[in-house]
Amino acid sequence: MNAIWAEGPEPIVTETQFGRENANANASFKTASTLPRNASPERPVLRPILDNSFNSPVTPSPAQFSRPSTSTALPALSLPGLGQFKAPKPKAFKSPLLPQTAAKAAFAPSPLNPHARQGMVSSSFVTAGTQHSFAAVGGTPATPLRTSVTGFVTPMRGASRSRPAFKTPFKAGMKPGEPGRVRLEEEEKEKAIAKVKVAEVKQPTPIKSQQPSVSARTKAFFDLAPRPDRKTLPSSGLVPQEYTAQDLETMGIATSELTQITPTMAMYYSFHTPSATPPSGTSPSSMNMLGPAAALEELLSRGCTLATKPWVDNHWALILWKLAGMACLEPEREGDPGTKRWCWNEVMRQLLYRYERELNRGVRPPLRCIAAQDAPASCPMVLCVSNITWSEAAMTEDGMPIPPHPEFELTDGWYRLRAQVDAPLARATRRGLIRVGRKIGVVGARLSTERKDASEVLEAYNSTTLVLSGNSSHLVPWHAKLGFQGAPWVSTMNSLTADGGVVAAMDLVVLKTYPVAFLEFVQDENGEKHREGPRDERGEAEAEEKWKRRRQVHESKLREEYAKKEVRYQGYADRLERRAGAFAPGADAEAPDEIEELYDELDDPAGAAAVLSRISSSSAGWLARLILDRVEKERERSRDEIEQELRTMCPPREVRNFRILVVQDACTRRRGANRSAQLTVWDAAGMPLEVGGRYSVTNLIPTAQSSWMDREVGSEIYMCTRRESKVVRLL
Repeated sequence: MNAIWAEGPEPIVTETQFGRENANANASFKTASTLPRNASPERPVLRPILDNSFNSPVTPSPAQFSRPSTSTALPALSLPGLGQFKAPKPKAFKSPLLPQTAAKAAFAPSPLNPHARQGMVSSSFVTAGTQHSFAAVGGTPATPLRTSVTGFVTPMRGASRSRPAFKTPFKAGMKPGEPGRVRLEEEEKEKAIAKVKVAEVKQPTPIKSQQPSVSARTKAFFDLAPRPDRKTLPSSGLVPQEYTAQDLETMGIATSELTQITPTMAMYYSFHTPSATPPSGTSPSSMNMLGPAAALEELLSRGCTLATKPWVDNHWALILWKLAGMACLEPEREGDPGTKRWCWNEVMRQLLYRYERELNRGVRPPLRCIAAQDAPASCPMVLCVSNITWSEAAMTEDGMPIPPHPEFELTDGWYRLRAQVDAPLARATRRGLIRVGRKIGVVGARLSTERKDASEVLEAYNSTTLVLSGNSSHLVPWHAKLGFQGAPWVSTMNSLTADGGVVAAMDLVVLKTYPVAFLEFVQDENGEKHREGPRDERGEAEAEEKWKRRRQVHESKLREEYAKKEVRYQGYADRLERRAGAFAPGADAEAPDEIEELYDELDDPAGAAAVLSRISSSSAGWLARLILDRVEKERERSRDEIEQELRTMCPPREVRNFRILVVQDACTRRRGANRSAQLTVWDAAGMPLEVGGRYSVTNLIPTAQSSWMDREVGSEIYMCTRRESKVVRLL
């Protein structure tokens, strides 16, 4: 009966069957729901899945009943003698917790929404009593489930909110395909084509001349955009000292006044009026003096709040020195008030330009970066000699005169620093090759400062100097641009001197090569190093093999000594363990103080036997444990100790290889390649140096200075590389 109820279709009850089971028609009739239930009806595993596939989600039925049928209602049951039974009509459940109008609200699609599947909902909700023909006959009827869509359902969050109507994001007439949208797309294409054309016509601007962009909030005090008619000094066609002093006086240039303008004397010069021509009928005493103080007031009145008195004084001196030279270089412009340079208005224009570029835009000049140690002093740059001071003449102890030595003051056009020079630069200064106003190219300079920390250039004048070398300094044309340069100057052999210091860069051609040689530096007992060699490759290989054999001999001896000592102490431990017997100290027990003394006495093999014979059993156990512990630690330390002793007995070799090349200048300027050089290239093993190859070599130093020859044809000089030198193949 349970199997038919659970698995088979609903039984069709006939009168015969009912008569056999109920002999007395008047007997009390019991429905299937009122019969005693021994166990829960069994359900196949796939039954819930099949039921869910045909029924819409509803409130679960009681566990003892199967999934309700898809039929809307069961037919009335007609039994003989009992009349016609009808299942009670289900009523919709109304929750007392919800308002009466909640049943009419529209819910979103959900497994709990009765509106989700309109075709199945109306037929899915049946009462528990209608699941079988006998379910509603007699007994207490089961609680009916709702059959209408207006019954109780679980309310969803936000179900009462209605979605807003869709609004298009496009404006009127701007939808795809409409005239406004088509016209906008055509305008965008025209703008893109115009930008491409401008980029093709515009010439690329060098990186050094690019100015940092100014934000919209920053006020500009000077327009840094170059004028279209601007000319550089090389393209101007001007020639220095083309006009004599008499010619300048004839053209109205006060040469006696301008020749006195130097960076030192310019601080005491002032203009009388903003223009160069004072009004008629006025005396100089009644005019205002326009000097550095007036320039500072003018800058502050224009809003240049970052300007200070030291900054204005520094630039005032350098601007006046430059304008005095430009007035003498191009005197014809001084007759026109619009192009006149030697006047107050031009000085203020120059100050505003420097304020905008340096203080407002933050572009720092080279010497300011070097003084602040934000750029290395070894970078190639062009500087101008703004002043030369000479030391006093002196005498040596032998009575030999010491000639005065010069000290330079160099400027990058914005700031000044002092510079120490070597003997070749001092000789060139005495001969007049270097004087105030000359420009020199410097590379490989060093910064010497008395301060530990970096400082601003205006504060570092008395404590910071540049150290120059003659072999890395060159005279450059008068129109060379001041400041950092992109590449160092290549020196030629005719410009080098034996005492000129480091040579920054050379362009050389290899004429001859010698085999690689080796030098060994050995330290004697006094700590002084002397060198052995040079050796060729065969000699170096023999010396290396000899050193390895000697090291192996010393290492084997040391290891044998450590092994013998370990075996001896291991024997002591074995004898002590036998003497101790069943020695088992507690976990917290500590060794007696005498154990350390007994261990020290074992160091002497002659007295070790006496110690082992007189020791007690407990002490023997403690001493054996101590010996085993020490042997293990000694074994771990033996490797390091052996290495340390080997460094003392057989120290590592200090060997450097080198190769001598005969080289010549690859190109010359005014003089021919009269000189050749023997160049010693250190660490040349494995370096491909071929005869006829052209190489760029940096950081060379002169050697064998007393053997240097003069500049005649066939003369020879000597140089070598340093650790920071680089040899690069060009051709």
